[in-house]
Amino acid sequence: MTLEQEAYLAGFLHASRRPGSPTIHHRDKEVMEEAAKFLYLACDRRKIPHSRLHHPERPLHGVTEEAMITLPPEIIKEIDLPLSGIFDRFRSYQSHLERGILEGCGTLCYKKSTRGMGISFTSFDPKWLEYLREEVSRHHPSGPIQKTERGSRWFGIEENAAKSYADWLYGDPNAPHSKARRRKLQQILGALKSEPPRLS
Repeated sequence: MTLEQEAYLAGFLHASRRPGSPTIHHRDKEVMEEAAKFLYLACDRRKIPHSRLHHPERPLHGVTEEAMITLPPEIIKEIDLPLSGIFDRFRSYQSHLERGILEGCGTLCYKKSTRGMGISFTSFDPKWLEYLREEVSRHHPSGPIQKTERGSRWFGIEENAAKSYADWLYGDPNAPHSKARRRKLQQILGALKSEPPRLS
């Protein structure tokens, strides 16, 4: 397992796992399947038993479905750090770390209202999200943190910097990532190209 893969996996698990829980949940089954592959590699390298890591889908809040992975105690111990500690550990692999975080708790979408790209991060932990925004804002401008109707908080990359940020994260097709997210990005880029030019 490469350090790039470890950085991606640490970001994904840290972003999608709620503190104190041995499981992580995600609504995108394809994203979760990719994470499960990297988790298998991490367990195999550490000689940790890893049977039934990827669990079948189950209802999420009784409305939609989600995939679930149960983490071994040894992996939980590695990621059970403040977000600052995760960034310090993988500072040299920050794009891989942030890609994992985005795929763990973020959204990539086409904004029809503005004919632009939207990239945002969501969390129920305000302090965690504040630190993430500080780190992201060092290299790409970000909007303010806002509250959702569900009580979580979110912030987005400034729209004029969203494509640059997406290029930074997904420019290398060989870097660890979810194939489902790359397809989504290509669809968004295709929509941006097909939009007629705006009248000045």
